[in-house]
Amino acid sequence: MTHQTMAHRTETLERVYAASPMRVFRAWEDPEIRRVWGAPSTDVEIRNDAADFRVGGEDVQICMAGGEAVAKVVGRYLDIVPDARIVYCEAISEGDTLLGVSLISAEFIGVGSGTRLVLTLQTVAVDGSDLLEGVKVGWTNALDNLAGMLVDA
Repeated sequence: MTHQTMAHRTETLERVYAASPMRVFRAWEDPEIRRVWGAPSTDVEIRNDAADFRVGGEDVQICMAGGEAVAKVVGRYLDIVPDARIVYCEAISEGDTLLGVSLISAEFIGVGSGTRLVLTLQTVAVDGSDLLEGVKVGWTNALDNLAGMLVDA
């Protein structure tokens, strides 16, 4: 077996939404709403196999493209403060192969009548793959989707 060098990256993404911290937090808390805005691209649909939004709870999401499972994301919640922050880790795999792990922190900060969301992603790609860029692009798209959903609601 050939050893692959791990690759690490920390990214911080920020958005300001014209919605209260409570409303933005709710979009993360509700698994059906998150399934819709959380898709990393227009080619991917999220299927929730488990959703347990509480400290110690676990989510299992399957990324589907063309009716086929392309990735599995298993998340575990480490810290939740309603309307203020969420800290969780997620393992990303393809079949039985672990691709990487992310520690994700989302902070919801009230600014006037809106919310500044600060999302920090600390990711390791265990096989040195392009997962790091995929995580950044996926979250960038998801946060843009969230903006559209908050405007439409």
